[in-house]
Amino acid sequence: MKLNLFSKKQEKTEMEVWYGKDLDFSGVRNAIAPSVINEQAENVQFGDNYARTITIIDYPSNVKGNWLSKLYRFKGNLSISIHMVPASAEKMIQSISGSVEELEIRLDSHLSPRRKQDTKNKLESANKLLKKLMEGDNNIIYHVHMYLHLQAESVEELERMTKKLKGLLWRAGLTPAIPNDNMLKAFKAVLPIVENSLPEYTFRNMDAEAASSLFPFDESEIFEQSGVVKGMNVTTGSLVLIDQYKLKNHNEFILGMSGSGKSFYMKKDMLRHFMMGIRIFIIDPEREYKDVIRAIGGQHVNISSMSGTVINPLEIMHSQVDRINMDSEEDDEDISLLHQKIGRLKIFFKLIKKDLSPLESALIEDMLVATYQEKGITWDTDFTKKVSKDFPILEDLYKQIEGKSDERLDDFMAILKTYVSGSNSLMFNGITNVNMANEVICFDLKDLEDESDVQPAAMFNVLSFLWDEITRDRTSLKRLYVDEAHIMSDPDNPRAMKFLFNIYKRIRKYKGGATAATQQIADYLSAIEGKRNYGKAVIGNSQSKLILSLEPSDIEDLKRYNAVKLSEEEERILTTDKKGEGIFVVGKNRVHLKVDYTPEELKIIDSELYSELYVK
Repeated sequence: MKLNLFSKKQEKTEMEVWYGKDLDFSGVRNAIAPSVINEQAENVQFGDNYARTITIIDYPSNVKGNWLSKLYRFKGNLSISIHMVPASAEKMIQSISGSVEELEIRLDSHLSPRRKQDTKNKLESANKLLKKLMEGDNNIIYHVHMYLHLQAESVEELERMTKKLKGLLWRAGLTPAIPNDNMLKAFKAVLPIVENSLPEYTFRNMDAEAASSLFPFDESEIFEQSGVVKGMNVTTGSLVLIDQYKLKNHNEFILGMSGSGKSFYMKKDMLRHFMMGIRIFIIDPEREYKDVIRAIGGQHVNISSMSGTVINPLEIMHSQVDRINMDSEEDDEDISLLHQKIGRLKIFFKLIKKDLSPLESALIEDMLVATYQEKGITWDTDFTKKVSKDFPILEDLYKQIEGKSDERLDDFMAILKTYVSGSNSLMFNGITNVNMANEVICFDLKDLEDESDVQPAAMFNVLSFLWDEITRDRTSLKRLYVDEAHIMSDPDNPRAMKFLFNIYKRIRKYKGGATAATQQIADYLSAIEGKRNYGKAVIGNSQSKLILSLEPSDIEDLKRYNAVKLSEEEERILTTDKKGEGIFVVGKNRVHLKVDYTPEELKIIDSELYSELYVK
């Protein structure tokens, strides 16, 4: 039965009768059928457009995976049609055997060097195929026919596209040919009617393995049924959508140089998680989130020597042990909350005194135990009914050390005094006074950016405080954002970064996820203890990663630490310095991502840009 695709004659259908005589279905066909079909030797005119179908008449003998990826990414109006017809293995063995004999005879004749090499390649390919058919389990052979259909608005544009496509095909080892005076027949071969109209123009025998290499499955797509839209797949134009709470772990890592769009992405991601009812905690060393937090009614907490906000490092906030400082994943009921708190405090004190010796650390531990005992807190204390005012403060520890008059702690006391009665005392020495009754809470450390000796300690103190808040509850979804995470990465005190790594390992247990970001990858990867790089370990425990624009030196640092492996093409993308574009990774899938936003989100995140784009 012949299918007349371009007929405009239309009789009334049963559906027209059912819906009424005024319904004109013929109008649809008239609307989509071209007004002109003019076949030339090398193209066809369809209305105002021009088309050309190119056939592939020869293929390379050896190919690698994704060898046609550039063809499938061709920029232009290109359709690719591949017809595969299964053939009898027995008949193919006979046919290929005859071809081998013919090629061997031809090889013994006088040929030019080029034709001789071409004949050798064909003979090698035929022998491989014959061997597979006779010895292997794969006894399916396909006659493969490939057609490439180009469309353009002018003949000149069609010629430019043809030249560009032919160059790409030759580089891929494919031999193109234009079926002159057969343009309409070739066009039918690319229509979805399964009609291989020019089999004599394009023909190659392939086994199933070779034929499968033609399929365009090289491009990753990251799209789930629900979750948060991360952006747009630049290669395919599709959305990138994931539900991080359904992944192996719920964590994400973000890397990008200054101005790459890192903070913009984090703010947008935070807003979208918040809209899903997920509780949000943010550590913000650069005051990037203040306006966004206030716009959505969140709690903005300023941490500075003048703000009056206090987080008591000595307070034990929760009543269950979590082995955040331990190396094992298993809970150990023999470990007390006091033991856990002292472990964290030793990290904190090494942040305020970088050269804290093991002896000083041991002596301080004894002083801490005595300080807690004076408040009636021991290894066996039940903390379920304790409130903030029941715990000692740094001043109590200072007095305990002062009373012992141990000269081995004189240097530590001199530093601790600034946290008890000096410039840093208003942040650390006192009863915790932070109100946590909000679904979005942001801790702003901007005022400490010039105090390199204080900011890491304050950031760790906030992180420890937030971890206690997160571990209070195992029923509600929550997310922790840590911007500029390199601030806590100290080669002399890698335990601070280890604390973040352990949060990454354990936050899933409390229905939470973490997102850490940095623009200084060398500093971030500097926290090494033995053979363990804790910054790299955080990246390894991030099921999703977004790598935005980088300096060449940043890429070299990633290679040096083997933190994230990048292909040459990915490196090229990352060094083009396109704001908001990068490589997004989920597990083994990778895409070239462009960060998206809605006008409503942009109005909250960047009001100036919103005004430029949307306010007339």
